[in-house]
Amino acid sequence: MRKKIKRSIFRMIVCCFAILLFPPHIVSADAGGELTVGNQKITVTLQKPQEEPEAITSVRFFLTVSVLEGQMQEPSFEFAETVLSIQKPDGVRSAAITGQNGSYLIDIIISEKADQDIFAGGNQAVIGTLNLSPSSGSFRIQTAFTGAPSSDDKQPVLRYINHTGQSVQVVPLSGVRPVVCTDTNGSNHTTIPEIPGYPVTPNVPGNPVTPADPDMPQTPDNPSTTPELPNDTITDNPQTPDETSDFTKKAAPKLTLSAKNKSSKISFAWNRIEGADGYQIYRYEEETKRYTRVKTIANAEKTSYAKTMDYATAYAFRVRAYQTSLEGSRVYGKFSPIAKVTTAPSKVTKLSVRQLKSAKAALTWQPQEGAQGYQIYRSAKKNGTYTRIKTLKNSQSKKYSGISQKRGKTYYYKVRAYVTGEDGVRRYGTFSSVKKLVIR
Repeated sequence: MRKKIKRSIFRMIVCCFAILLFPPHIVSADAGGELTVGNQKITVTLQKPQEEPEAITSVRFFLTVSVLEGQMQEPSFEFAETVLSIQKPDGVRSAAITGQNGSYLIDIIISEKADQDIFAGGNQAVIGTLNLSPSSGSFRIQTAFTGAPSSDDKQPVLRYINHTGQSVQVVPLSGVRPVVCTDTNGSNHTTIPEIPGYPVTPNVPGNPVTPADPDMPQTPDNPSTTPELPNDTITDNPQTPDETSDFTKKAAPKLTLSAKNKSSKISFAWNRIEGADGYQIYRYEEETKRYTRVKTIANAEKTSYAKTMDYATAYAFRVRAYQTSLEGSRVYGKFSPIAKVTTAPSKVTKLSVRQLKSAKAALTWQPQEGAQGYQIYRSAKKNGTYTRIKTLKNSQSKKYSGISQKRGKTYYYKVRAYVTGEDGVRRYGTFSSVKKLVIR
């Protein structure tokens, strides 16, 4: 148990260092955000990045608060109950507030364990509430999403890490608008209309410029003490060449899945995407309602893959292409539509055949997990032609009686299981061992 806790804490340290210090990957889709004003409070909501199939366990973004009229004390930030409910003892929540004299910067970081999802399997999450503290009878206070204070570009962005532990991803926060809390009671508000060059901190006489960058954890002098990221993490250069941007606009690949009888192997095939340097395959997990990456193929020419999975199981997969720049950064293309396939059931075992007093045959066998039905075959010769004599459309079937036979004859029986995929096609498992029955 102690080892498990230590591993969890170490992972949290890795995620925090990564989201604070490591340069991000540039990804293709946008995230969203919304600020809602009510009674001198600003509710902050995030929308999950588009086409991100993984659970998101760490996020970081920035807000600015500026007094347009009147005066205010330093604001405070309270995390939402939905965030607190998933918080584990080794998780991290931080809302560092810096600035003074009516101009503040809020640096918000949330980092959870690998089995926690900040968005709780949905598309948006209420992160928390910013409490304004006006100290004058009449005021106007603006709140807005903004970029990192260390960057010249103040375009609002969201940095995040998904539960697979890949390096930091960065996506624009699209469609976000600043809001203003106004009036003596703070009960009225208005959304600022389109402003050329938004976001820009208002230039209010007497107010300082954008607050200084908040203190960041320093990278240890000895590189060997820096927490290691997962093996497939690729360090990115923020100055990704512009020529990679067109890659995100290319059409999504088309994924085709196939499975054969008597096998649990799934074959994947997709069309090549021009400019791609590799591909990633993701599987949808029904129990967790999440996508998990099952394979990264670092080969631009390879457009097929095969993987042995469980028998008699329905699967759903997606694939996306990626492009790697000379600096080592990855840009991801669009995800393919979901493709589904069902594997064949396993071999029927423990088949037993006996004769009833009426000379009819009675068969029993071991039910196979995931099977939806069974078929019984019979032949007059062990290596002869077998004829299907009964199909049992019941997944719980494990026996059958009532097969008519002739006295003095010898019969050979075998049984196989089947499943029916969403495409309506049946896939059959391997036949059981053949059992001989002499009718007396």
